[in-house]
Amino acid sequence: MTELEPITPNEALELYCEDIDGELSPNSVRAKRYQLGKFVDWCEGADADEQRVGNLNEITGRDFTRFKNWRSEGINKVTLRTNLSALRSFMRFCVSIDAVGHAIPEKINVPNLDSGENHNDEHIDESEARAILDYLSQFEYASMDHVLFKLQWTTAMRMSGLHSLDVGDFDAKNGTLSVSHRPDQGTRLKNCEDGERVVTLDAETAGVVSDYIEYQRVGVKDDYGRRPLFSSEYGRMSKQNLNKRIYRVTAPCYTSRGCPADREPLECEHTGSYDNYVTCPYNTRPHAIRGGSITYWLRNDVPKKAVGDRVNASMKTLDRHYDERSKEEKAEQRRDFFDK
Repeated sequence: MTELEPITPNEALELYCEDIDGELSPNSVRAKRYQLGKFVDWCEGADADEQRVGNLNEITGRDFTRFKNWRSEGINKVTLRTNLSALRSFMRFCVSIDAVGHAIPEKINVPNLDSGENHNDEHIDESEARAILDYLSQFEYASMDHVLFKLQWTTAMRMSGLHSLDVGDFDAKNGTLSVSHRPDQGTRLKNCEDGERVVTLDAETAGVVSDYIEYQRVGVKDDYGRRPLFSSEYGRMSKQNLNKRIYRVTAPCYTSRGCPADREPLECEHTGSYDNYVTCPYNTRPHAIRGGSITYWLRNDVPKKAVGDRVNASMKTLDRHYDERSKEEKAEQRRDFFDK
């Protein structure tokens, strides 16, 4: 039997993050650190008067059950499952470094999800997207916000893809965007090389992008000598700031769509700065625009395979996370297809 070597939960977490660094994307490593940081906090007694687990050698199945009950407060079942799955993977790593016994990982009870629970239905509606685009086209034509929202709606591209775009990736003549994975130059795609593709643009969208590049874009290069499509005076606009711009333009009052709470914009704490708009309870998170766009195409009879190739998503992912059509809608679309 292998002799265990004493180690604190935090020390083990640091070793784990170093081990997965390079295998996973930086965003994935940060996500793992955040999820497992909750477990470390619990072990260290961040919310209690004393330390619960100081040496991982001594952890038991009861500790995992206590942590699960503690962590489940204030989060949904999907998030809890994600956290506990990450914890089980972490414990399997801990087995490999002689921190816990071989049976420990299987003592973590990861909850099963019922059909439909692992599903995100927060998707922007087509009418709302059109209203935002109408406003931006009239009052902020070819601005960064206009191009950013228009590209996200018309291409359903992830924010990592939009962030990675250079001016040279846009082909005005053919109306295309080339999406490339360039981790050694500061930008990476979620699915790495498998996410690389050419995305077509309609003539109107291509025209807006052309006008933005010619008249509105800040003419700078980033730290790697590239010309980012979305730029600031400091170089490439960060994904965080691109996200903040989406939160702002989707806040109803920003595009003159009225406030659901009947608040006056000048008196509301959710207006003014980008950070304030992020806190608005009626804005739309960037990923919901991707979902709404995909749902719109599916409802308009675009073949699922074509949608998946365009947005870099598998058929399984489309079915589970993006297809908002009811069974009745799908049946009627199949009827129309076969009747033709």
